[in-house]
Amino acid sequence: MTMRVAVIGCGFQGRIHVEAFRRLAGVDVVAVADTDPQRLASVAGDFGVPGRFADYRALLAAGPYDLVSICTMAVHHAAMTIAAFAAGAHVLCEKPLALNVAEGEAMVDAARAAGRVLAVGYNMRFTPNARAISQFIASGRFGAPVFTRAWAKASQIPWWGEHYRKEVSGGGALASTAVHFLDLALYFAGFPEPLTASASATRLFPRKRGGTAPDSLAASRFTAEDLIGAHVRFAGGYWLSLEGSWIDNRPGVEGVPSWDYSLDAIGEQAQVSFDPLTIRGEAPGGEIVDLLPAGTSSDVSFPPSVAALIADVVDAVRNARPPLVTGEQALVVQRIVDAIYRSAELGREVTIARP
Repeated sequence: MTMRVAVIGCGFQGRIHVEAFRRLAGVDVVAVADTDPQRLASVAGDFGVPGRFADYRALLAAGPYDLVSICTMAVHHAAMTIAAFAAGAHVLCEKPLALNVAEGEAMVDAARAAGRVLAVGYNMRFTPNARAISQFIASGRFGAPVFTRAWAKASQIPWWGEHYRKEVSGGGALASTAVHFLDLALYFAGFPEPLTASASATRLFPRKRGGTAPDSLAASRFTAEDLIGAHVRFAGGYWLSLEGSWIDNRPGVEGVPSWDYSLDAIGEQAQVSFDPLTIRGEAPGGEIVDLLPAGTSSDVSFPPSVAALIADVVDAVRNARPPLVTGEQALVVQRIVDAIYRSAELGREVTIARP
């Protein structure tokens, strides 16, 4: 049977979702919703979506749907996700999971109560680079994880959404950007139990990038951090460091702003890097050796990884299996994010509460 899908939010990410769903056999995007009439008309018109709604509640009432994809800012994630479960749908929710742990817990609880899938949009796991690293770790040649350094540094503020408003986005350089690589680090490490976090954060806007704001209203609403660093300890002795920045003074190329998103992970037997993709170990004599299989493809492109995530969620719903990115895993990420922000606010290390 054809899977009926609805997409809430017709911005940059929502458009990618609609296009990716439409490429899958046996999937029909039957409704979209957005409060912006121009975005709504553009996406619905470009992809021939019949159902067009200015309010997500009206969209849900016009169902039923097999799957609802939520592509809005984090402030709406909990209410929309819980309402979609009440309407009988499975849910794919964009990252971050929610504004905070309490909302995330309510979402996960609602999924369990409804017996529905809650998948979350940590699409970097679906890049060829991440798949190659994951396969190597699964082979056992990486050994127990010891340390990961992850970072997401950009020379621009993501003005295309209200990521700069913490009350809307859940946070800035961490919750809107670096969180992707926090999730990826945890995925490679097998989601160990987080224990403590120590962090520092600041907002340099408008002293840096002040002239890039699209208008005075956006500039006046800037409440998120644009530079953050954290150290997180885990049970078993594993630890990671995380850096996030929107104000990196690295020049771009041909007018395109620069970005540097990656991680290095050290195991007891080998070391991996996400981008550029490398896998290296040690020979019996101590010399460093390349362990990346010949011909391994390397690609960290954003839209293809989103399409791969969506294909996984559709398959999970059809075959009654957990998706690769589960709500429970995203809730672990959210616990760490909340603790990092709390540590930065207090200026000291904090304990990460257990579920």
